[in-house]
Amino acid sequence: MNNFDEYIKHKLSEDDTELPNSVKSKIEETLAKLPEKETPIKQIRTFNRIAAAAACFIFVTLFLLPNMSAAYAQDLEQIPVIGDIVRVITIRNYFYSDAKHEMNINIPKIENENSELFLPINADVKELSEALVQQFYDDLEYIGDEGHSSIYVDYETITNTDTWFTLKLLVHEAAGSGNTYYKYYHLNKITGKTVNLGDIAAGADFYNIVEQEIITQMTDAMEKDSKLIYWTEANDFGDDFVSLTPEHNFYWNENNNLVIPFDKYEVAPGYMGTPEFVIDRELIKDAMKPILPGKPLSEQPDS
Repeated sequence: MNNFDEYIKHKLSEDDTELPNSVKSKIEETLAKLPEKETPIKQIRTFNRIAAAAACFIFVTLFLLPNMSAAYAQDLEQIPVIGDIVRVITIRNYFYSDAKHEMNINIPKIENENSELFLPINADVKELSEALVQQFYDDLEYIGDEGHSSIYVDYETITNTDTWFTLKLLVHEAAGSGNTYYKYYHLNKITGKTVNLGDIAAGADFYNIVEQEIITQMTDAMEKDSKLIYWTEANDFGDDFVSLTPEHNFYWNENNNLVIPFDKYEVAPGYMGTPEFVIDRELIKDAMKPILPGKPLSEQPDS
């Protein structure tokens, strides 16, 4: 190994700015692969020069730049190692069918080279799904041949960008009457953390703005179509409009606007299904935390 290679390793060990271990290992691995001495064969000399040039490029981009810019080094540390390939697969299917009862539950699992970031989501999905399976068998034992029951669980990937991942779990139950509800799971790939609605809100103003906008959209829709009914005030079920909580479902659409979905019967009669309301991000931008999905790291505001 020549003096320049030794110099690089020496700088790595003594410099004050601490590099991420993953960056150090990549540099040292490249240096270790460089030939110990030159050979007279022309083709190998050419290869040596290319390899040395590549090592210099790695040294400049991953070593010199972080040392010249503390912010650059900090960014390297903060970006979780989430590969481009994030797959959602069915790891188990629970199926049962007879003349009066049916169950079809698909349990998904998120797979990635850094799968530990998805462990909280995978664990919660598995726990919820298996609880629904147990509930079905308990109801089956209780109801027997005296009634009908069914439950279906499936999933859908809503968002999978460089910065954001959203998984939607769909649940439909029927036992006399039917009920449909969803659960959304989010991972901010920039921070490597799971996210709920409370993590987006900067304060109480966020909830007030979103709730009032939803009520406005409900009122406008009912004025235009008399067949539509939303519970914007006292109703036969004894509740006013359901206020939002930090755990309420949400997702971002393709325009980075906030979408607030509601379960069946939550804010309207059953025939209205599962209504959703789109909140323009311009309306809430001053009341929410700055990170938005779908934007590259270079365009993300500091959080």
